[in-house]
Amino acid sequence: MLCDLEILFYVVVPMKDIKESGQVPGSVVIKHLLDHLACARVTEDCGYFLRITKVKSIGNGKMYQEKIGNGKLELSEYIIFPVTFCFHSFLPKTGEVLVGIVIKVVSNGVFLKCGPMKFVYLSVRKMPNYNYVSGEKPFFLCDDHSRIENEVAVRFVVFAVRWNNGAVARDFNILASIEGDCLGPISLNGLDGLEL
Repeated sequence: MLCDLEILFYVVVPMKDIKESGQVPGSVVIKHLLDHLACARVTEDCGYFLRITKVKSIGNGKMYQEKIGNGKLELSEYIIFPVTFCFHSFLPKTGEVLVGIVIKVVSNGVFLKCGPMKFVYLSVRKMPNYNYVSGEKPFFLCDDHSRIENEVAVRFVVFAVRWNNGAVARDFNILASIEGDCLGPISLNGLDGLEL
């Protein structure tokens, strides 16, 4: 589901990026915000960050303070800025109908790419009347002779969504289904998955 959200985010800016005059230009703060969002890419609550639509405010920065061994306070090398901004995101929801492109065929199902989601799994159990055909280029063949193979567009319903907060990759695990009317392989005429 495409969402328009507003969020308050705290951006950490290294002191070395601040001008000698002590003023912090908004562009430096926004650059660090964009860098962080590019690294984070996705969160459980907001989904996949697509683009910032409006920066509403950049608050006053506050320096980090750390206690050193003798109990004195010493200023650290970073300043934190509260930034409120609006953005577009994509948050997958159960029951939503989407279109994905097959990127891998295995004997027990296929993996699809859909917009920012790189791995959507469509199990053979959720493909009624399709049978696996092995070979150099394996595919699934339906009783009506339609095929699900690499680079084929498939309209599917999101059957289940689970957040994976792994150490290596944070992402959504999506289980797809083509059980139902108007689901399965389709012709897109140039469309490559979800257009965002």
